[in-house]
Amino acid sequence: MEWFDDFDWKICFPEQRIYLMRQHNWAFAAWEIERLKGALDARSLLVHVDAHLDDTPDGVFVPGLKEAASVEQLLAVAQGHDYASGQVCPPDAMQIDNFIWAAVARGTIGETIFVSHQEEDVLSLAQIRQEAKQKRNENCQRIISMLPFDCAYTDERFWDIESFLDGFDRERLHRGRTVILDLDLDYFNVSRGEEAQLLPDAQVRDYLKALRELFPWDAITVAISPEYCGGKQQAAHLLGLFLESFSLSLAEGQKW
Repeated sequence: MEWFDDFDWKICFPEQRIYLMRQHNWAFAAWEIERLKGALDARSLLVHVDAHLDDTPDGVFVPGLKEAASVEQLLAVAQGHDYASGQVCPPDAMQIDNFIWAAVARGTIGETIFVSHQEEDVLSLAQIRQEAKQKRNENCQRIISMLPFDCAYTDERFWDIESFLDGFDRERLHRGRTVILDLDLDYFNVSRGEEAQLLPDAQVRDYLKALRELFPWDAITVAISPEYCGGKQQAAHLLGLFLESFSLSLAEGQKW
């Protein structure tokens, strides 16, 4: 399990435009690389399926974020922090919970559909603007200053895949914009405690099949997040179910 010990482990399947990664911060780089190639447009729709919302806005402050214009520069911007090393996280680093707002700041993401059972509410652009205006919150003002001048980022929230599939207006996927599926395998660990509680395999397979067939996604990013899946074995099991459901083999993936 090479991916478990290497925080920078990531492979892709170029023909399917599917990117696998240990740490979720690399999803930012995948989206931006696909945009660089012309496969993704500005203001794409992101469907984010995750145990966590990953809506921390300080991703807008990552050094070099706006200037990055090559694959190498994008990878440097997306470089995360190995929190298992015990070292202090550098300031303004790309992390596993702030990469979405980083892509909003670059104008790559225009709307996010959150599918998550995390208890907190989603942080919206309207909330940040309200904080910046009414309370003169300097941090919120700084966040607004890092966004495109015409930023109209929106979001919608569903608590689970079932309610998303039942309640989402699927016509919104066909409105002339590119669409990204962003999945964290820790979604399938429903435990609130330290001991993992994975959904039954049959249910995981059904959800993965439904997501796969929902739309001809323009890009798919998948984070393994083993610590949040419950550990190495649980993450490996969920990864196997994903690979099976999407007819992929790790041996055929390309490092990026």
